[in-house]
Amino acid sequence: MKYTISTPIPTSQILEIILDLDCQKNEEITLQLPSWRPGRYEIANYAQFIKGLEVTGPEGQLSAKKLSKDKWTFFSATKGKYKISYTYHAAQLDAGGSWVDPNQVYVNFINICFSISNRTNEKINVELNLPQDYHLACALHQEKKHSLIANDYQELVDSPFMAAADLQHKTYEVNATTFHVWIRGEVYFDWKSLLKGFKSFTERQIEDVGDFPAKDYHFLIHLLPFPHYHGVEHQYSTVITLGPDHLFKTQEGMDRLMGISSHELYHFWNVCRIRPKSIQPYDFSKEAYLKEGLIAEGVTTFMGDFYLLKSGYYSTERYLEVIEKLMERSFESLGWKNQSIVDSSWDLWLDGYKAGVPDKKVSIYTHGALLVLAMDLMLMKGNQRMHSAMKHMWERYGITEKGYELKDFEQVVISLAKDKEEMKQFFADYVWSKGDLYSRLKKLLPQIGLSVVKRSNNIPLQSDFGIATDSKGILKKIHPKAPAFKQLMQNDRIQSYSIDNKGLHLQVRRWGKSMAISLPNENALYYAAYKITSAGEKSAFKKFVEL
Repeated sequence: MKYTISTPIPTSQILEIILDLDCQKNEEITLQLPSWRPGRYEIANYAQFIKGLEVTGPEGQLSAKKLSKDKWTFFSATKGKYKISYTYHAAQLDAGGSWVDPNQVYVNFINICFSISNRTNEKINVELNLPQDYHLACALHQEKKHSLIANDYQELVDSPFMAAADLQHKTYEVNATTFHVWIRGEVYFDWKSLLKGFKSFTERQIEDVGDFPAKDYHFLIHLLPFPHYHGVEHQYSTVITLGPDHLFKTQEGMDRLMGISSHELYHFWNVCRIRPKSIQPYDFSKEAYLKEGLIAEGVTTFMGDFYLLKSGYYSTERYLEVIEKLMERSFESLGWKNQSIVDSSWDLWLDGYKAGVPDKKVSIYTHGALLVLAMDLMLMKGNQRMHSAMKHMWERYGITEKGYELKDFEQVVISLAKDKEEMKQFFADYVWSKGDLYSRLKKLLPQIGLSVVKRSNNIPLQSDFGIATDSKGILKKIHPKAPAFKQLMQNDRIQSYSIDNKGLHLQVRRWGKSMAISLPNENALYYAAYKITSAGEKSAFKKFVEL
């Protein structure tokens, strides 16, 4: 089968797509467009962007019956070539979407390509009608200019491409693998420094896992002129969309770029190959519920940051700031009192990527990373580490392509722990249930020479009164233990306020009406900042970095 993709009017952001298919006589063809994509466990309904699907066979046009929101079928009465033609509106410029404009074409095949019943193992050719001066970045084999080949459907939809005349390309090598860094956008950073950082964290990751079964790997990076942060993992590549581009001439910007790149590279093993049983293999037609968000994203978030420390990119001070920020993001919500990380993982399909109901859930990214930090510190008591556990996971479930369950990961971690009962109880209390993780971390950190305290974040409305607003004064969050919880509502607009020895005095606008509200100062700390400091021998933290 062959896809031909064209963009005759780039300003329309329309992809014109033709699928040529050889059919047998009396063959029933079912076309299933994915409802979701790897790395994002929520229904995306890509079919909403398709228009004008038509089928033509040897005897002319025939009808295609729509069976569901994203499934079509037709019947090939005679043997021969059939042509499925349709358009796709490509106007989603993030790491999981597709985008067309007069200067570039960027496509995630998972958005636009059909899974065909009983034919997902066939080789697929892709012909891209692009301007001749466009460079093409993609992990798929390029048979000739602007022509790609996928061995099967799963490989196709796990291999996005970006193409532009001004695409920049650099490489570095680690062992037998060539790593390609493709950049689309304004480059404000120093290429030499970037490649040095990439190579360093790549070496440390491969060193600990012990294997990187790929000849080539591609970082496809969009640097955007507006604020943005998103990355998606794939078998032999990752797409990263970041902005604003001018930020990357600063250390803050480079830390963001390095952080997300290290995270996405670790996904090469974790998720792309060490994969939960519920998504091994992928079925993109329906939800695939999983309990393993802790491993998929919690482990990856922790490891991505840790390898920036281990490689020397992060200083100790910078790494501790990262952990402080994880604590702030995780513990500012009381979701941990209401839902375990296992339940939050299961509910990804429901509300996992939205703010959702206040204090309902925990993040598999931030809370997951802190859970992994706690496990790592416990493993250190027996001179083991989380990367040791993940190497076991790689050997048992990655190389073998055998899907795992949360209980399998739990058993691996327990088997490496010096105090197995302690680790077993940790999983029971903090993974399967809703234990107070901050209190546990406070007790564990001193073993690597660190201590942590809560303190004011220097924003009085948040710290002292439990009120969080956006830049326009719109109230976005209220701490459920603060007096404000009984008098203020989300989306109230704070027009002005003053603080005296009696408390907080607000002028609030709600539903077009203004009102005055006063709140007492109870000398409580609601939304806190976290400060981690050295509290012992530096050799203890050095062991954390090097072991």
